[in-house]
Parts: sequence; C-alpha cells; structure tokens
Amino acid sequence: MNNGRATLLNEHQHRALSTRLAILDREFAEAERLLKGELESGPMFSTSTDLTEEEKEALQGLLADARNLVRVLRDRFALQVQRQDVRHWVLGHFSILWNILCDSHAQKLKGFGEVSPKLAPQLDPEIDQLIEIVSSVRSLVSS
Repeated sequence: MNNGRATLLNEHQHRALSTRLAILDREFAEAERLLKGELESGPMFSTSTDLTEEEKEALQGLLADARNLVRVLRDRFALQVQRQDVRHWVLGHFSILWNILCDSHAQKLKGFGEVSPKLAPQLDPEIDQLIEIVSSVRSLVSS
C-alpha cells in the first residue's frame, strides 16, 4: 500500500497528515476514556458526565467508526505512527506548567486589576513551592 503514499503525498504532506491523524486519534482515545466513566478530578477541577446511556452508546459507535477510518488512512498511505514517550510528554507539559506558574505570582496578576499588597505573602510562597516541584519533575525526567 506504499504506492498510495509514493504517488499521492509528498514527504511534507505525509508528515502533516500523519501528525494530524495522530492528534485526532489521541483525542478520540481521550473521548472513549471519558465515555467509559474514567473521570478525573483534583483539588481544582472535576469531570462529570451529563450524557445519557443512549448518547454514550451512540458516541462510542461514532468514535469506533472514526478510529477505523484513521486505520484505513494509516494503512492506505503508510502513515507514520506517532510515538510519544512519557518522558517527552512530561518535559513538554511541565515546561508549559512552569511558565503558567511563573505568571501566577501576585505581581503578574496586575493585568487583571489592581493587586492587593497583602496578596504576595499569601500567594507567592506556595506558587514558588509549586515551581520548585515542577522544576524537580523536569530535572528528574531530563537526566
């Protein structure tokens, strides 16, 4: 089936299509996980379902159809399966978290209105601790 790729997609198109379908497939997998009731929560967020059983079944069928089509396209065009190691995922996501935390210090909240002078001592020490933890995670996986 490599003929389809060789004659219809150049190298850049092949790479772009592989990446796009991998993103789509990853989101389908996440949706399937949520439909199965694997709902995450933490101190600052919760996930709940407001779908009926009929809606869940219908969505599961649509997702299965979509993932089958992704397989067909993968095979037809010999698309590259995107592999993501946990180390790479942690480094990428925790770099973003580090930036978010740095922008969460009291002084950085000025863009949202006047900052109380009493805020920094109540907020910044814990933000700094979170930054240290995130930095430690990044250091651990990058060594």
